[in-house]
Amino acid sequence: MTDQERGSRMPRSALILGALPGQADAMHRLRAAGWRVYACGHVREGAGVEAADEFFVVDILDPAGVAALAKELAVDVVYSVGSDIAMPTVAAVSEQLGLPLFHSPAVTETLHRKDLLRGFLTKNGLSPVPHQVVRTAADLTGFVAYPAIVKPVDNQGQRGITIVQDHDEAVAALPAALASSRNGAAVIEQLLEGPEFSVHVFVVDGVAHLLLASDRHVWEGPLTGIPSSHTMPSRELDDVTSAQVKGLIDAFVAALGVTNGPLYFQMILTSDGPRIVEVAPRLDGCHLWRLIEVHTGFDLMMTVFDVLSGGEWPGDPELPTGVHHTLRFHLTDPKIPFEPADHSFADLGEVVFEEFHTEPGELARDVNGTVARLGYAITRDND
Repeated sequence: MTDQERGSRMPRSALILGALPGQADAMHRLRAAGWRVYACGHVREGAGVEAADEFFVVDILDPAGVAALAKELAVDVVYSVGSDIAMPTVAAVSEQLGLPLFHSPAVTETLHRKDLLRGFLTKNGLSPVPHQVVRTAADLTGFVAYPAIVKPVDNQGQRGITIVQDHDEAVAALPAALASSRNGAAVIEQLLEGPEFSVHVFVVDGVAHLLLASDRHVWEGPLTGIPSSHTMPSRELDDVTSAQVKGLIDAFVAALGVTNGPLYFQMILTSDGPRIVEVAPRLDGCHLWRLIEVHTGFDLMMTVFDVLSGGEWPGDPELPTGVHHTLRFHLTDPKIPFEPADHSFADLGEVVFEEFHTEPGELARDVNGTVARLGYAITRDND
């Protein structure tokens, strides 16, 4: 579908929550399609400040404030991509104002909170993992499924996450997890071991489409779970395990009662088969929509907004064979100024797309004090 065809029937204005590069992706695509795009955040910083037509200082964790802004602007859509913390506000405000909505506040809250998601999976027999909700060190008593991982129930960006080998390490890791939790709770769960992969799904009338899996490679540094690259299609999944993944996702969608909209699965291929780690009610924060577009030609970003605003699912993309594309992050120490000559992936394949979010000589946005993203590139790999 062309931008002109979209513009003839799609809403013309959107309020995007957040201003990081992932949200800026959506703003650029929407504006190119003729939309009026507004954005908001708790501070005036990030790529989305300039990418939007207008930016407002309104905290995305304040549903009342966002609702008032959306009503004042008379927007047709309130949405976000790549942000876990934005989605409960998206759901609450959209429902309150009668705006288009993929996932209900209840579904969004279940997917947003790791304790609720893990409880839902266990209740429905979907890749159950031994786990325990923890608010004090005393709650760790009796948990024996080590090695394990301790993490806050409701944060993002790998904050407050620690792999632990025993009870004493879990007790030591708990304060960091609780400090990063907005509701003062953490979860400890058995550590899943095996190759990591991500799957983008778009549900149409209760049926999961766009089951595109990509290998998720993790940065070899001191922090847990920081992605360094994603390869599509997955090299780790074969026909058998791919069928298992599809079956697990189909069962999840049916049990949760999702009827329409995007879901982003993070999974691990264990020795017992695929297991769900997290599920987000949105597109990812790693620009994988662009990896999908480079690999297949399918514009998932605009398709999300098209369907959200009443358009039809355009059909599944044709998948190429015999080629792999990898999205690689330019990672750096956040204390070292960006020098473009120090960052290149040209020796790993043909660079077909590259984008930096930091200007030469400047520091990358510091999220965790250890490693930061300068930008990313997509290569057609030398297989």
